[in-house]
Amino acid sequence: MDEKVNILDSRGEKTGEVAWKSEAHRLGLWHRCFHCWIFSPGMPSGGPYLFVQRRAAGKDTWPNRLDVTAAGHLGAGEETLEGGLREIEEELGLTVAPDELVPLGTRRSELQIPAGLDREFQEVFLLVRALSPKDLRLQEEEVAAVARLPLDDVVEALYGGGEVLAEEWARGETSPVSVSLEHFVPGEDKYLLRVVCAARAYLAGERTVALF
Repeated sequence: MDEKVNILDSRGEKTGEVAWKSEAHRLGLWHRCFHCWIFSPGMPSGGPYLFVQRRAAGKDTWPNRLDVTAAGHLGAGEETLEGGLREIEEELGLTVAPDELVPLGTRRSELQIPAGLDREFQEVFLLVRALSPKDLRLQEEEVAAVARLPLDDVVEALYGGGEVLAEEWARGETSPVSVSLEHFVPGEDKYLLRVVCAARAYLAGERTVALF
């Protein structure tokens, strides 16, 4: 879905210009996005876990790839938390309070896409919440499924060049799936690994986990 976004300069400051998202991508214009990574704590039944979304097959960029649990562009004039909480509810069907989000900072990202150059300032957050398949209501045109990965395996196995046995949730059903780094949207700065390490620190009791 196309939408209007605020255009930023290379330092992340507003230029006063507004453009369609598709135009921002085509011309390589800087704009703002929201990222929320969801983790569940360790419990007697298992965990801790990382949740990631599988992008819908009809997406213009990176269809069927694994990605941030909930993410989206911030609309023109939209504040970070306003747009971010909207994205979480739209994509996953979850209602989240602002104080549940743990800020990790602002990530600067440039990525070549079929439509041009995607230049984003991403406002990145953690959310710690125990989830089950019945908690989710996926926005099918955006999200095909949610995968649950054992958090420790992401570091030890995934970044060791191997695969992780995960559980994929879609339409109220669960199925086993093997996940490797190749299944994720590419990132140039070990983004996933850095977020996972921050989450492990937070779950261990650290409260200063900003990355960017």
